[in-house]
Amino acid sequence: MSNTLHDATLVAENTEVIQQIDPLFDVLSKDAPERSDLVRLAAGTLAAVRIPHHLPADRCAELMTALDAAEFDTYDERRIFPPVTKFGPAVFDYYLDDTIRPEYWDHAAQSRATWKKIVGDHDPLDALVGELRRIWQGPVEPATVGGRELFVGMVRELTGGARMHFDELMREFPGVMDQELVAQFGFNCYVSVPEEGGELVVYRRRWKPSDEQARIGYGWSEKVADGEPRVLVKPSVGDSVWFDSRNYHAINPNTAGRRLSLAFFCGVTTENKLVLWS
Repeated sequence: MSNTLHDATLVAENTEVIQQIDPLFDVLSKDAPERSDLVRLAAGTLAAVRIPHHLPADRCAELMTALDAAEFDTYDERRIFPPVTKFGPAVFDYYLDDTIRPEYWDHAAQSRATWKKIVGDHDPLDALVGELRRIWQGPVEPATVGGRELFVGMVRELTGGARMHFDELMREFPGVMDQELVAQFGFNCYVSVPEEGGELVVYRRRWKPSDEQARIGYGWSEKVADGEPRVLVKPSVGDSVWFDSRNYHAINPNTAGRRLSLAFFCGVTTENKLVLWS
């Protein structure tokens, strides 16, 4: 038996369930994560890093009230369906012929101006990115395309969940970003969580070419990850969660309540910087 992998077998009546459990693929919950924790996440020896109550509950409530007056749109429904409601542009929607469509920059500028009106002088993103700088102990800045900074800090509302998929910019959009990345994280700070449902599921499994036969629209059938270790993260209001977005992941549907998060990606560059984008 391996030191890092063992089988847990549960037998109930005539049903046998076998789950492979990797003790190095787990969720670290920590008030003050360190750089080494994100390094472990990039190396695959953690499933996720969670900061409990990263954003105070009263600040989340204020932000929810302010967002009620904001105009939301959706991802391009030709790419992602059922629709996912969001505020702010996603690079994913504007990729065309090895570059970013020009209208992205107008959407980004408009979203930054609107966000400033929503949050005023107390931008929660400043606090979240400031903490990320403390953790990383190095440069943390927006990613760029052609020298222009990408938008950081989308607000997403998911109700119907999200199909199992992965996010890896260097694989999906090679050569677009000015920076070269060696790792990529997804980041979410939850300003509202549903009473039931809405959990993040992260699988210890990355895409490989043979998976394409199980593709369903923007995602993949969960049978691709059958038998693989996985973790389920159910956040509380104000929690922040990092995970390696190159791993397959999914979001369970809500059954009651709203699920809103401040979301962006973090890329580790070949120069040991962290760059951010949404």
